[in-house]
Amino acid sequence: MEPVRNDTTADRRTAVEPVRNDTTADRRTAVELAKRLLVDLIWRTAKIEVDGVTFPDTQEIFDGRAPEGMSVDDIVTVNNIKRAWRFLLDNIDYPVDWQYIREYNRIIGEGLVRDAGRLREYGVRIGGTGWVPEIPTVESSQERVRGILEESEGEDTAMLLFGAVTRGQWFSDGNKRTALMVANHQLIHDGIGVFSIPPEDKAQFVSMLLRYYETGDYSRLSDWLSQNAVGHVPGGLTLAQSSGVAEKTNDAVNGMGTVPGVPLDGLDGGSGLLR
Repeated sequence: MEPVRNDTTADRRTAVEPVRNDTTADRRTAVELAKRLLVDLIWRTAKIEVDGVTFPDTQEIFDGRAPEGMSVDDIVTVNNIKRAWRFLLDNIDYPVDWQYIREYNRIIGEGLVRDAGRLREYGVRIGGTGWVPEIPTVESSQERVRGILEESEGEDTAMLLFGAVTRGQWFSDGNKRTALMVANHQLIHDGIGVFSIPPEDKAQFVSMLLRYYETGDYSRLSDWLSQNAVGHVPGGLTLAQSSGVAEKTNDAVNGMGTVPGVPLDGLDGGSGLLR
């Protein structure tokens, strides 16, 4: 598979060299984490839009099979996320920029949305809120991305890009899935980890996202995402999960009983508990 799927991105790659520096070793570790959790990450991304999709459904689609009873559109949705992840891994030595954001949206919407990858040119309303996003322009969206990339780094950049793409509603569809891919690109490129919304916390996430849409105050959602959505290298645990494991381990050490699956001498770095 060719890692770059359109002429715009191809032209840019001839002028931009892959970034290989002190974070390259960490990046390789983050890539290995993403590959190990890939089906789970695809499932979690799909779950944002397709309520009924299960992990076994996602595994079947990943393996090239169509789950029985699943609609064609839902299968295409999951398969497009798989393709977006493949694109990410093929291009992870290159930093995120505006063209990559558009390309993720194009891949995610291919076969589902007529104008996938193109900026939205009409007004929209968002279900669950009276807030109406403004119609984006190329200049305003590019400037927003450029400002984030110049004024932040690492995990902060990933969080800010996620917030900009979701609230900006730059595309006619697939904005949350696009934002998830962009945040993952940034985190993996910088060797930090992977990014996903825990399915069991979807209702809480949506509630905070709608509040962010209405108020423009991203602090509460950003803090929650940093605690619950960023799975850090090497094992993929979020800060919330690490804290929970540490508390259980301390309880066991203090005589409150052995906790199944939690080693007393530290965290199991190979568990990759993102499910």
